Amino acid sequence: MLTDPHHPDLRAAPPGYALRRPSLADLPKVAALFAACSMDRIGAITIREGDLRARWRDVGDLNDVLLVEHPEADPPLVAYAEFHADVDPWTDELDLHVEGRVHPAWTGHGLASFLHDRAEDRARRAARELKRDHAILRTAIADGDDRARRFFAGRGYEPVRHLLEMRLDLHADPPAPAWPEGVTCRSFEPGRDDEAAWKAHQLAFADVPTHLPMSFDEFLEDRIKRDPAFDPELLLLAEHNDEVVGLAVCRAGTETAAEDGWVRDLGVVPHWRRQGIGMALLREAIGAFRERGLTGVALEVDDVTMEGAIALYRRAGMRIVRRTDVMEAVLRVERD
Repeated sequence: MLTDPHHPDLRAAPPGYALRRPSLADLPKVAALFAACSMDRIGAITIREGDLRARWRDVGDLNDVLLVEHPEADPPLVAYAEFHADVDPWTDELDLHVEGRVHPAWTGHGLASFLHDRAEDRARRAARELKRDHAILRTAIADGDDRARRFFAGRGYEPVRHLLEMRLDLHADPPAPAWPEGVTCRSFEPGRDDEAAWKAHQLAFADVPTHLPMSFDEFLEDRIKRDPAFDPELLLLAEHNDEVVGLAVCRAGTETAAEDGWVRDLGVVPHWRRQGIGMALLREAIGAFRERGLTGVALEVDDVTMEGAIALYRRAGMRIVRRTDVMEAVLRVERD
């Protein structure tokens, strides 16, 4: 893992600018930069300080997060970049995920191009370390951010996936869940249900092409321990004769609205599908959010699961509120 933002393999900052790694004390400034950029581009704030804190915690190593500062700016932070490389377990491709922001008052100074060149440098270095002849550069573009889409398209990126955020306003109590005969629903009990929830989760998503199998410990860490807002009452288990046949992993609060409930995962094990369990779980979750005084429900679905999932969510009254395009480019790398 590259640890030095001034490593000789990577290009230096443009004249007059300084590069440095962040610390947790920089979170408010970075959140303010994200807010200024998203308001300028799409007229809404999509990522807040708490979301950045959770993301940095997930990344773990901030050495691949870069702050760009200029002494004449107030505050000095004018641009941000985040790179992380990993090998896709399905395709064995080396992927470099690219995230960047340039303050709207500092566009036109070549900072976006510099950060993208830096990302390519980072990808080349990772490819050489792993003895690869290419890397996949990947980024996500919010609907309405035409400037970013043109920027990346001009550098050879093409859309490969689409993510849809769907939402339901909770103005009234939802319809009661209609459970198949013999199927009941209850909340997760830590310690008692850990393994059963993990097994059901892996079965429910095993046939989704983008699903990454998780070990038992990885499931507990990623879905339960790592989330400071985890509430066992909002992890719902559908059961039949003590067998977990479906589950909904939910939380109070989303990236953009603390007053919304978020459905992170909703799945039914294959041999129990097409019996209404998915809709019943969704309505159970909506009812739990309503009881907590939340004003909306949100979730995200990608084009891998679009046809069946979107139909289910629309039948529950949800609507599409935001689309994000995942774009990729292939970077060829000459080996040393």
